[in-house]
Amino acid sequence: MELRRALGVAVTAAVVATAGYAAAASLGSLGSASLGAGSGTVAACDTDGVTTTYTVAAGKVTEVTVDGIADPGCEGAQLSLALTDSTGASLGESGGQTVPTDGDTAPNSMIVSVTPQPDAGLVTDVHIAIVGP
Repeated sequence: MELRRALGVAVTAAVVATAGYAAAASLGSLGSASLGAGSGTVAACDTDGVTTTYTVAAGKVTEVTVDGIADPGCEGAQLSLALTDSTGASLGESGGQTVPTDGDTAPNSMIVSVTPQPDAGLVTDVHIAIVGP
């Protein structure tokens, strides 16, 4: 449940970030009995968005290919995604894979495995978060 909540927050930030900038919560120094929060502007590492394609095997989405990841802006960032149904419920997820670093400036591509592997006919959307670097 915590992964879903964290992914939901990250996905929301990524959706806003694709427009250029996102407001982000930053937690201050946390002690055992305190909780802090604040806000600030965070520049998006990819301002023009990404594209996706699904790999389907035996009627299940097994992987998602994410193309057009900004290079070098998003290299070293963490990419997470969630496949959802028409109600927005998560059907399959992948969390925290590092966007690879390479020596060129051509947009990057990643193949991301999904767990669990949902029925392809139920998937209506993919939500992607790229956090960092």
